[in-house]
Amino acid sequence: MNARQLQDALRDLLEAVMFARDDADDPANELAEHVEGIRQIATYDDVGTLTRDKGLVIEARDGAEFQLTIVQSRPAACSPACDASVGGEEDSR
Repeated sequence: MNARQLQDALRDLLEAVMFARDDADDPANELAEHVEGIRQIATYDDVGTLTRDKGLVIEARDGAEFQLTIVQSRPAACSPACDASVGGEEDSR
């Protein structure tokens, strides 16, 4: 997994829970109380943040804004067979 994949997975997860708060039949509705203060979630790329980092911009219902930066602190463990393909997964920017 790379930083972009984690960023997108976190965004998708948070958005799924946010959308579930409007649907009582959605199993994720039970988690909706944990995101009730969030109005909007976007990636750094979505909002044009001037950084090479990956991350999320989270806007709260009260107008506060937070930035969650994702920094890979250790590379993935990789067998010799996948070493050649690892370079292709990184962001090209």
